[in-house]
Amino acid sequence: MLTKLFEKYIQISRIQNYSYKRYIFNKIHFKDKMIGILGSRGVGKTTLIIQYLDSLDVPISQKLYFSADSIITSSVSLYDIADTFYKSGGKVLAIDEIHKYKDFEKELKEIYDFLDIQVIFSGSSALQLEHKKADLSRRAVLYRVKGLSFREFLELKLDKQFRSYTLDEIVEQHSKIAEQTSQAKSNHLNTSKNIYNQDTFLIILKMKKPIV
Repeated sequence: MLTKLFEKYIQISRIQNYSYKRYIFNKIHFKDKMIGILGSRGVGKTTLIIQYLDSLDVPISQKLYFSADSIITSSVSLYDIADTFYKSGGKVLAIDEIHKYKDFEKELKEIYDFLDIQVIFSGSSALQLEHKKADLSRRAVLYRVKGLSFREFLELKLDKQFRSYTLDEIVEQHSKIAEQTSQAKSNHLNTSKNIYNQDTFLIILKMKKPIV
């Protein structure tokens, strides 16, 4: 089973080969033993997880990603997967769409208490995760990913970096901020025409996917 999961992980890692990192990436304390990434579908949770795994300076055999809705893991418990991975020398386990597993919070508790591995998981079912939040928060540090911001949209479209501003800064310096942003526009970009293309993170990323 692990062999198939590793093969799937390598395949997904190649597909999710995006250099742009969303705002949340630098806000996550990746030293924590258990991390939860919550958010709606399409906001970039899978990409974030793969980017984190790719950033680790450890052998590929010590890090593993899989989705809880995979047919490969449909008949196996989360704990058994984690235990097998741990016994084979695994260090970091990433589980996507974890709400697909029944009683996943109980299995995460067992993994946290008995296995010396880091777990990072994601979920997009707000209802299920809200009900489990109390149990999860005792062991996992939870982060919520929001939809793509206009600043991130501009960064992706213009391939430039823009600083973030507080609401007070925007109110007090809106003219200056707008001028600086306008100066950074590329000649080929018509922002007013493309602004409605920011619905999901993945749509924009696909436009910038490198040729392999």
